[in-house]
Amino acid sequence: MGVSYPTDVWDGDSASRDSDNAPKKAPDWRDWDRAFTEVVATQNRVNDNAGGVDDDAIDSVGTLATKTGLSVVETGDGAIHKTVITMDEMQVVSTDGAAPGADGAWGTQQLYTFPEGHINVLNKHIVFPLAGLEAVTGGGTGFSTTADFEIGVGTVAAAQDTQFDLNGGDEEDVVAAIVCALTAKTSDAIESLANGTAATVDGSTAALEYHLNFRTVDNADHGTTADVLLVSGTFTFVWTCLGND
Repeated sequence: MGVSYPTDVWDGDSASRDSDNAPKKAPDWRDWDRAFTEVVATQNRVNDNAGGVDDDAIDSVGTLATKTGLSVVETGDGAIHKTVITMDEMQVVSTDGAAPGADGAWGTQQLYTFPEGHINVLNKHIVFPLAGLEAVTGGGTGFSTTADFEIGVGTVAAAQDTQFDLNGGDEEDVVAAIVCALTAKTSDAIESLANGTAATVDGSTAALEYHLNFRTVDNADHGTTADVLLVSGTFTFVWTCLGND
């Protein structure tokens, strides 16, 4: 039913009665119709809040990047949101460094864009299950079959850089880098990290973005040919938009 939430609390009035003045009598179909309408409107409001959806931009959810294997569930209300991003064999292309002896192979994938405003992120958690990271080619043409690399989440996308590992800064300032090891092209352990430190970021001029980034640990971890890393796991964060300029 397309019933909007009423602006006032229902006082029991219906088309057949005035709750303040009318003698009490058995309800008829008009009373039942009004009661059902109120219940449906309330349920719709609860469902909207559970999805974090509201007409006011300050309460809106962010936008998931369009990518095969990437999905999101948003819960919460106009105050606090919980965003759970699922990666299901999401493909992230790896690129060898410009000077392979000194520059790590790297890859990046945008995950999420928050609504504009001052965003307070309360906590973050990421987990890649056993075998959740897999090189498609491997064998040293792309990734080494036993490659080691750092993977994390940052507010800036990784790019060509004259170093190995992530940069210790904005490539991993959301979830710090996790060192992952491949065995037979596949991650050999559960990899997870939680960050319970709340932080506020000014996304009022440019909306805050989250990017999944990785970079190899040394030259032996990747050949000169591009490869694909299949990424499976979940990334969860709890946040609120405090307001916008």
